Amino acid sequence: MARHIPKDLNRGRAAKRNLEKVAAKYVAEKSEREIERLTGKRRIRVKKRKGPLLRAARTWMEWEVALIGTATDAAVARKTGRSLFSVRKKRYSMGVPCVPEIKPWTPAEIALLGKLPDKEIARRVGRSHSTVQLKRVQLGIPNSAGLIRFWTKAEDRLLGAASDKEIARRLNRTLDSVSLRRINLGIPSANPNYRIWTKTEDRLLGRNSDVEVSRQLNRSVSSVVHRRTKLGLSLPNPKVRKWTKAEDELLGTMQDEELARKLNRPKMGVVLRRQRLKIPLFLRLRKRWTDADDQLFLKLSNPKIARRLGLTLSAVQNRRFRLGVPAPIPSAATS
Repeated sequence: MARHIPKDLNRGRAAKRNLEKVAAKYVAEKSEREIERLTGKRRIRVKKRKGPLLRAARTWMEWEVALIGTATDAAVARKTGRSLFSVRKKRYSMGVPCVPEIKPWTPAEIALLGKLPDKEIARRVGRSHSTVQLKRVQLGIPNSAGLIRFWTKAEDRLLGAASDKEIARRLNRTLDSVSLRRINLGIPSANPNYRIWTKTEDRLLGRNSDVEVSRQLNRSVSSVVHRRTKLGLSLPNPKVRKWTKAEDELLGTMQDEELARKLNRPKMGVVLRRQRLKIPLFLRLRKRWTDADDQLFLKLSNPKIARRLGLTLSAVQNRRFRLGVPAPIPSAATS
């Protein structure tokens, strides 16, 4: 009789075989070193410090004490294997002065100061340029051998005879040095590409645009702008109308809005012109109401009274409110 095997058991065996195939394929793609690392057979080696480690005892040895004061604290710490704090503490307790990190100056090195440039001395003695310069200043030694070249009368005569770049090339100096020397002596620059402005050219400035003037004079636009600004000339603007004397006399005689409508100008333009000329704002005199004026409130409406008396609508409304007179009802014929 055949033995009956459950379906779940068959499925589990099939899944196990598939898993084994996948694992075998995965292992086949890896190297032996990687397989050893994954399986735990290979251990990661930690690199050890090269050279023997010098561990100092708690008590100071005689040879360690003899090193204190002969070198810097950091050097003694490296030789004895102690901490920098321990070396400093021991030196303080012994009363030994600290050895500076900077090596002391020798008489031969000091003898070079002032005879050679500071940079050359720094290169020879193995120090920084600032250290050599500071030592020379402390000793009061002048920089007689410096790299600074004093200007001679013959060199000064060449300034302005050619461009600064050409003079710098001839004298073997920097361009900034030549330009600064020429400016200090008040000598104008000799630029062959520079054209002096004539009176005829100055008359053209401000009449047309800078681009048009530069085209007419065969100059750059920046040169035209610089010359026009230096002379204090403004550009012509066809959209801006110049104020006449007659228009200026009208400022302050009426409201700015009313004057703007009369002159066909923007209100802000009128306000700015009046403020620039320091003309006070026009203030309408306060109306003294008469009996005849008050009788109009019984017959006419507020807009008609305002137009007849030349007042604002708000002034008429305030007067009607104070009188307590209601607005007249328009008749059927007028409506």
